[in-house]
Amino acid sequence: MSQPATAMILDAGFASLPLQQAVKAAGFTTLVCSGKAQDAGMKFADIAHVQNYADADAVLEVAREQKITAILPGVTDVSYLTGSRVAAELGLAGFDTPDVSDTLFLKDRFRAWAELKGYPIPRAVNEPEAARDLPFPLLVKPIDAYSGIGITLVREAGALPQAVDLARSASRNGHCVIETFCEGALYSHSAFIRGGEIVCEFFVDEYCTVYPWQVNSSSLSLTLAEAMRDRVSECMQTLVRELQLVDGLLHTQFIANEHDFWLIELTRRCPGDLYSRLIELSTGEAYSAGFVAPFIGRESAFSVRRPEHQRAIARHTISGDAESHFVGYCFAPLAARIIETIPLKLPGDPLLPAPRDRAGLVFAEFEDFAELARLTPQLKNYFSFKTI
Repeated sequence: MSQPATAMILDAGFASLPLQQAVKAAGFTTLVCSGKAQDAGMKFADIAHVQNYADADAVLEVAREQKITAILPGVTDVSYLTGSRVAAELGLAGFDTPDVSDTLFLKDRFRAWAELKGYPIPRAVNEPEAARDLPFPLLVKPIDAYSGIGITLVREAGALPQAVDLARSASRNGHCVIETFCEGALYSHSAFIRGGEIVCEFFVDEYCTVYPWQVNSSSLSLTLAEAMRDRVSECMQTLVRELQLVDGLLHTQFIANEHDFWLIELTRRCPGDLYSRLIELSTGEAYSAGFVAPFIGRESAFSVRRPEHQRAIARHTISGDAESHFVGYCFAPLAARIIETIPLKLPGDPLLPAPRDRAGLVFAEFEDFAELARLTPQLKNYFSFKTI
């Protein structure tokens, strides 16, 4: 009897567990690479290999030694960027070319490409001297950091140098992007591509109520107008064709008001903090299975372009704004049913302030969509934690 094929997953964080589960369900042996031996994905893996997956050459060596037949990213940008390089070397499926990947993932490259092509984006420059022509306020961001780390809102010229230094220090490459601040609400668009066409898509309302640049509360969208959804979808479909993106997920954060929208960040890895679970609970669609499919040589099974919003589910990441030690959760009375809680700390564990840490996640189901819309932005007032 032949041995199962081996799929390498470049992420061991808790949010990668649904992806690993989907890969196992497809009949693969899982080989998980991470520099953090204690992470959840390492415990669940068939083979756990302690290796920092930011090192593409080292990952390639492991991949060859283990004779893998598939490689997958997790929920971090670097997992996709490394995976695209290893996949290109080994001829494995599921990834865009390294050049296309860099264009999408690196903020400065994407801004330059999108401006050239006429996509709706904030006006952006790479150097402080070039920012003189931009109107305040400005956002200064690392080109390659995650979870809002290193981002500063700058309201006057005197604060710009310090913001640039902070952003560059948070960047692996030491580079930042300076862009105009767009007023509106934050959303995400998660689209699955098959044969160059978007075949399934989800829109999510997102709220940053603890740290201003990191999402901590969300639900399937109840606030975005259908006409705006169509405009965003058409825009992303054009981008898919122009970049000739391969099958798989294209996940976009954007800001919109009543009249306009702006693309903020694009990625092809799975979004974190169990976004996949939010979609699955809300719609019944197998998001994780759809995500892993192209990497393991399968075709996604999506059949409906915009699946019905079936259940009034909210997702909340429990975090704080000060360094502390975690003791336990505090749940205030709420007109919702807590259906899943994912603990990420033990009593006595240190807890860093957001965006660098989180205490856990909660999924709650409301009686109706009106209550979901009203209370999702307020969830930090209901789900918190005790500290020492």
